[in-house]
Amino acid sequence: MSRALAAAMVVSGLAWTACVDKGSGSTGKKVDPKYVAEHLVTTLPEGLQPIDVPIGDRVVYVGNTLTRVSDKGEAAEAGPIAPGDLVRVTHYWRVVKPVGVGWRVFALLRGAPNTADFMNLPPSDMQSGHGPALWKAGELIADAQDIPLRPDWRSPTATLYVGLIAIGEHGIGDRMVASGSHTLDRAVIARVIDIDLSKAPPPPGTVYVPHASGPIAIDGAASEPAWDTAAKSPDLVTAEGSADPAGKANARLTWDEQFLYAFVSITDSDVSSQYKNHDDPLWKQDCVELFIDADRNGRGYVELQVNPNNATFDSWFEATRAKPGDTTWESGMQTAVQLRGKTTTEAASADTGWDVEIAIPWEAVRGRDDKMDVNLPPRVGDRWRLNLVRVDVKSGDKNPTASSWNRISQADFHALDRMLNVVFADTSGSIAAAPKK
Repeated sequence: MSRALAAAMVVSGLAWTACVDKGSGSTGKKVDPKYVAEHLVTTLPEGLQPIDVPIGDRVVYVGNTLTRVSDKGEAAEAGPIAPGDLVRVTHYWRVVKPVGVGWRVFALLRGAPNTADFMNLPPSDMQSGHGPALWKAGELIADAQDIPLRPDWRSPTATLYVGLIAIGEHGIGDRMVASGSHTLDRAVIARVIDIDLSKAPPPPGTVYVPHASGPIAIDGAASEPAWDTAAKSPDLVTAEGSADPAGKANARLTWDEQFLYAFVSITDSDVSSQYKNHDDPLWKQDCVELFIDADRNGRGYVELQVNPNNATFDSWFEATRAKPGDTTWESGMQTAVQLRGKTTTEAASADTGWDVEIAIPWEAVRGRDDKMDVNLPPRVGDRWRLNLVRVDVKSGDKNPTASSWNRISQADFHALDRMLNVVFADTSGSIAAAPKK
C-alpha cells in the first residue's frame, strides 16, 4: 500500500459527518444513447491497475484512469495536477448482478486531514444516462467524470472516494458497503491524486510570471510563441477617482536571462501625444508606465514610460516620490510601438489603438543602488513588487484618466503599497525553485 493511500485511510470517520454526500438519483439531464452504448465496454484500457473492490454483492469497482483535459478538450495522461486544472477520471464498474432501484453513485474529493479542502462531485453523463437502476449483470461500465479542481485547493493531495448510496440519503450508514483494503467508511478509496501547489493560481494581487518559452524580438507585435505563455492581465482596472479611459487595455509579462518583457495592447479611438523626445513629460498625455520595486522594501524604485510615438522616459527614485526622481539615470530599455491609426496629434484620425513592447535589462531595476539585494536575473520563486499603468488623455483635454493592472488611485500612480506581488516562474508556470545541486 502506498504511503499516500495509507495516509488517506487514517482519516477519522467523524470527519465525514461535516461533508456529506448530497443529490438525488435523477439529474434530469438527457444523455445521447450513443454515448451510453459507447461506454458499455468489453475490455479495460491498457495500463489500468485494477483494485477490484466489492460493493455489497452486486458491483465491483475495478479501478480508474486519470487524464488532464486541455482548453481544446484534448485529454493527456496526468501527472501531478494543479489547483484549477480540469481532469478526467474514468471509473470502471463491473456489475455482478442488478443493483436495483433506490441507489446512486457518489464521488467525493477530500484534502489532507484537518483542512477544508473538499468537493462533492456532480453526477457524470454516464451516471445520468445509465445509472445503477439500469445496470445489468455482466456489464463493464466506463464512467468518465470531469473534475475541475478548486482553484483554492491547498492540500498536497486530493483523495477520491466513490461508492453507492441510497437515493435521498446522506450518511455513511446509507452507503452500500464497500469492503477490502482500498476502503474507508464504506466507500472506495479510488485514487490519491498528487497536487502541485507550486502551480496553484496566485492569490489576488499576485501574478506568476513564466519564463519565456523562446526568443522575443522587440518590434511592437506579440507574434512570438513566448507571448502566448506569458502572464496576462485582465482588462486594466480604472483608477479610483478617475473617469474610464477610452477603450480597454491588456498587458502581458514574461522574462528570460537578459530582460523583463512587457507588452501592452490598448484600444483607443483617439491616440494622442505631442511628445517625441526622450525624457519629455510623457505622463501628461497617452503613455504606458511601469513601476518596479525589485527588493520590495517600499523605497528605491524605478519608473519607466513609453508613449505612442515610441518616446521613452525613465527615472530613479532613491526613496519615495516625496523626493523628485533622478531623470538623468538611464535604464537602457528597448521599446517598439505599433500605432493602429494615422497620427498621434490629430483628434479625428481614425485611430483604433496602439501596442507597445518593452524589454527591460535586469540591471535597470537597481536604478542607482548597485548594492540592492536582488538576484539578477531573478531566480524561480523570487518575488518583486511591480505595477503597470495606462494613461489616457483625449486631444485638447488636460485631465488624464488612468487604469492599471493592480488598482491605484488617481491621486498616486506610484502607490508602492498597491503594486502587484510578482513571482517569477519557470516555463511551465511553476514557482517552485529548482533543488540545489
